[in-house]
Amino acid sequence: MKAEFSQPCCTAIQIALFELLSKCGIRLAAVVGHSSGEIAAAFACGAITASDAIRVAYYRGKMTGFLATSRPGAMAAIGLGMPEVLPLLRPGVVVGCENSPESVTLTGDAEQVKTVVKAIKAEHPQVLARLLRVNVAYHSGKLNTIAGSPP
Repeated sequence: MKAEFSQPCCTAIQIALFELLSKCGIRLAAVVGHSSGEIAAAFACGAITASDAIRVAYYRGKMTGFLATSRPGAMAAIGLGMPEVLPLLRPGVVVGCENSPESVTLTGDAEQVKTVVKAIKAEHPQVLARLLRVNVAYHSGKLNTIAGSPP
């Protein structure tokens, strides 16, 4: 699915869940969002309207869709912590997210990410190391290309 459609859909679902909880009398003390989840978190805390959230998600998806064709990248889920992964990184690959002490997400140049995943599988065959089904290197310097770009 194209990011310009999937990201507003995900944001709409998150907004609907927040609204459902609110209608059930559940008031959240705090909200947290990661990546595109930050858009719904901004709505949930009252920083933006639902309409603004959908617009932001649409344009984020549109711009990352542009990036997918102009500067494709890759991401990978790795079942290792930062200390084990850092020595295996190559130029063009960074840790995009430290999910837990034993889980990171790699992001960057597609070929280099694939090379790092192969190296991890060779050195740690029992560990999860798999490419994610994306063609954008979210949470990497590749996104700087579209930062501040008009839609």
